[in-house]
Amino acid sequence: MTRKIIFALAASLLLVGAGCVSLGSESPSALGTFRSADKGETWGPINTLLTASGVKSLSQTSVYRLFTDPSDSNALYMATRGQGLYYSYDRGDSWRSVPFLQGKFIYSLGVDAVNKCLIYATDGSIVYKTVDCGRSWDSVYLSQSGSRIAALALDFFNRGVLFAGLEDGTILQSINGGSSWRTTTSTGGILRDLVADPQVPGRFYLAKASTGLFVSNDNGQSWDDVSAGLRNFSESLTFYRLILDQTQKNSIYWLSKYGIFHSTDAGKTWTDLKLVTAPGTVNIYNFALNPKNPKELFYTGTIFSGQQASDSFSLSSPPKISSSKLYKSVDGGATWFNRKLPSGAIPVNLLIYPDDPKVLFLGFTTAQ
Repeated sequence: MTRKIIFALAASLLLVGAGCVSLGSESPSALGTFRSADKGETWGPINTLLTASGVKSLSQTSVYRLFTDPSDSNALYMATRGQGLYYSYDRGDSWRSVPFLQGKFIYSLGVDAVNKCLIYATDGSIVYKTVDCGRSWDSVYLSQSGSRIAALALDFFNRGVLFAGLEDGTILQSINGGSSWRTTTSTGGILRDLVADPQVPGRFYLAKASTGLFVSNDNGQSWDDVSAGLRNFSESLTFYRLILDQTQKNSIYWLSKYGIFHSTDAGKTWTDLKLVTAPGTVNIYNFALNPKNPKELFYTGTIFSGQQASDSFSLSSPPKISSSKLYKSVDGGATWFNRKLPSGAIPVNLLIYPDDPKVLFLGFTTAQ
């Protein structure tokens, strides 16, 4: 089934189902995903789920991460906290579920840089692979140690090469699309993210919960600690997110409990961004910059009622939010102004649509 056929089916379901299933209005604490067409000035929900029984809503879906397709800017993947995986081929106008992964917590996902139907995903215990855009899946790795598979990273320059990062710091590599695996190294610490650099062959970044950032320039065979410049700041190693700058080689951003740090030399040196929010006063889980104008920056700041900032919350007792805002700068961070967010839930994974940077996407969750 081609994507054109899927689009046609989606459109027909939307027309048929809209009359029999009410989506209702989004609540102040709605989850799922929202989109802005004016750089965050206004937002609208994009939570339409197309099913065989009609149109439903994803407004109560707790988003864990939003993933993109390197070769298709209109494709989005919504990884959730125990509610499976959803995909959209029309910038979020409509979503479809992946039945095979229904009910699973999706920790990470990677789409091949050339073949958009070749996708890997993990529920923390198993790495799954599809070669037909999600219609069928195979298990290609089962964690033997009991440590959670926290992140997947696909090599942009060597097809078939991918890495799996286990939470205990073990890095696994496959050079044949998941048919076999070997341990490249064990770095220790609590691994939170593993990211392939799309601009530099052989370079990968490894982020740990409280011990900093590590860089490999030899396809994951060895790792260098590039956190020295971060250690001068209080709680700067409490990791929230790593963002790679697609407009400039070697430019990366480190989001932490302290705030946002920027490096223009792949982590050798760091500077802290001067934000409108004081260091350590808000939880900054999102940052994005305009790919066509790197001076245009965005981040979200969230404050919880009666709680300290944290990098992990329980779904059974989600935190109460005191306030959450979007902050914008058009001069590289010299000045900032803020805007309201469309939901009172926790914002995660702010994305900018590369073909039209006025368009922003933002997922919401009950726990970070």
